[in-house]
Amino acid sequence: MGLHAQSPESGPRASAPLAEAPALPSRPAVFLPTAEAHELLARWRRAGSYLLEELFEGHLEKECLEEVCVYEEAREVFEDTESTDEFWKTYTGGSPCASQPCLNNGSCQNSIRGYTCTCTPGYEGPNCAFAKNECHPLRLDGCQHFCYPGPESYTCSCARGHTLGQDRRSCLPHDTCACGTLDSECCPRPQRSQQNLLPFPWQVKLTNSEGEDFCGGVLILDNFVLTTATCSLLRTNISVKTRSGFQVPAKGLHVHTRFEPDTGHNDVALLRLARPVRCPDAGRPICTADADFAERVLLPQPGVLGGWTLRGREMVPLRLRVTHVEPAECGRALNATVTTRTSCERGAAAGAARWVAGGAVARQHRGAWFLTGLLGAAPPEGPGPLLLIKVPRYALWLRQVTQQPSRPRDDRDQGRGGEPVPRGRWAATALPPGPLV
Repeated sequence: MGLHAQSPESGPRASAPLAEAPALPSRPAVFLPTAEAHELLARWRRAGSYLLEELFEGHLEKECLEEVCVYEEAREVFEDTESTDEFWKTYTGGSPCASQPCLNNGSCQNSIRGYTCTCTPGYEGPNCAFAKNECHPLRLDGCQHFCYPGPESYTCSCARGHTLGQDRRSCLPHDTCACGTLDSECCPRPQRSQQNLLPFPWQVKLTNSEGEDFCGGVLILDNFVLTTATCSLLRTNISVKTRSGFQVPAKGLHVHTRFEPDTGHNDVALLRLARPVRCPDAGRPICTADADFAERVLLPQPGVLGGWTLRGREMVPLRLRVTHVEPAECGRALNATVTTRTSCERGAAAGAARWVAGGAVARQHRGAWFLTGLLGAAPPEGPGPLLLIKVPRYALWLRQVTQQPSRPRDDRDQGRGGEPVPRGRWAATALPPGPLV
């Protein structure tokens, strides 16, 4: 006959205990109160763990790289879904260094949010893609304007009127005639309505002695205007009129020595003004650039054609957003030869307006506007790209002309081919053309 233990809740059993049976010691109950059960069944944390709320980013190394973690653990560390998802894609997709993202023999180290490259000597950048002595136009932390490669590192310079910042890379305007800057009144984007449109501060009109406007031009210095050679030879006693109405006569004319009227080759000329244009009230010059900078940095970007169109006999400003067209495509469209000194631009309904020669295509780069094209002869009506003079190809000629000292006008100077220049017209500049940059 078996013995029965007595529990506290059950009470005495119906049958009397045997008199000869000794008293048994007390045994634990099968069921415990809730509080005692929670203490007994509490979940033990793994060794070395911390409260996730107190984890900072460095602890993710232990949580998810030394050990395998779940999404919820990573989510509690980052405390926002976007950062967690970005980490989780890399974490679950394998090692970021497996794709060998570090170039030029750079070494790769996995990190919490991706990878870190250690570059070999002579290279730098997030992926070691940049040689320290070379210029990289797509590099955001490179030169703001112009870059020149060197034996060990590249050097930077700035457009006229701008100076290098303390980092030796940024360019800051330092005078009132700093090129390529806009005031608040001139909107850089073409507007839907061209009514009451202000021209760019570098846009000017060429005016004859009777006060009639006949061509456009572009201010490249406070005392020099670039226009076409054809325009410069149309009239005598030319004056320049800025957007503010300021008018100043030209005291000298410099036509490119290789200008060919029959073919239109080298159709560029510079007018030297009798006195400088007042900046910024009367106008402001545009920046000019060398060919390499224009080809690599400027031309791939969209530009704006700021020029003049005819409304009756009045010249009114007009703007058109344009994009660069490759020479082969442009040549096929125009059935013409596109040389290294010409460029093509395409804009919506460009051929619908009666454009006047002397308009300018400008492109903005990191806060400054640069001249890339000059409109020569009026383009044909209808669809198709516009053929322009590629101004950066004449950068050396522009420097030669603008840096030579001013000399008084002399009607006895000789023109092209040794022929006398007609009275009232100024001589072409007798400068050696030199290599075009």
